[in-house]
Amino acid sequence: MKLERKIAIVTGAGKGIGREAALAIAAEGATVVCVARTQADLDETVTMIENNGGSATSLSRDLTDAAQVDSMVASILDQFGRIDILVNNAGGYPSEIYDKVGKQAIKLWDWSEEQWDQIIKTNLKIPFLCFNKILPVMIRQKSGDIVSVSSRMGRIASQMGGYAVAKSGVITLTKTAAIQAKEYGIKVNAVAPGMVDTPGQRVYNHYVGQDDAIMDSATDVAKGIIYLLCDSPKVMTGQVIDMFTTL
Repeated sequence: MKLERKIAIVTGAGKGIGREAALAIAAEGATVVCVARTQADLDETVTMIENNGGSATSLSRDLTDAAQVDSMVASILDQFGRIDILVNNAGGYPSEIYDKVGKQAIKLWDWSEEQWDQIIKTNLKIPFLCFNKILPVMIRQKSGDIVSVSSRMGRIASQMGGYAVAKSGVITLTKTAAIQAKEYGIKVNAVAPGMVDTPGQRVYNHYVGQDDAIMDSATDVAKGIIYLLCDSPKVMTGQVIDMFTTL
């Protein structure tokens, strides 16, 4: 097992890509701290890991709140004394951000300020706060490995408005952190999946009339994350793996 004795945080671990990443990381021997807002979802993930012989615990936190991110970090350090891995996965596309009548993403000129703030907070503020609070821990350790989950929408121009802007920001945040943290022995990379079969994606597909859309597997995204954590070269930092078909 390639991550034995490592302490890993996976945000948004209650379902979807986060759950699959937590399962895969635990299977490689790490102790996984599963973080999300909904405790019941976290309990399911932890049970799945333990039933597979892995080690996990959970913390229910709203990671858009800096104080709760601080609390998460303090709790993990009190219990384990270190943080070796961060998977920055928490985020999403809230249902109120798309037009249920027109069956399409809301145009930029129709967004309210509150909607814009919400989607940026959910998808860009969370990874920033996690970088902000966890990188100092890794710098003291002189080691660490971070993988963030961006999106195909962060790579291309699209109709997805603020979501695409936020996910593009995750890519730039990844590259900036990689440059700044490299001297401390910390790797920072990201994955950019396409349309992935998750509960949130299925809700979105239903609202826009795409229930029959072909989607990729969250398990495959987790494999990309595992590659970056376990098998990528030490010099590979500041990179984004595109996990969608470009043909």
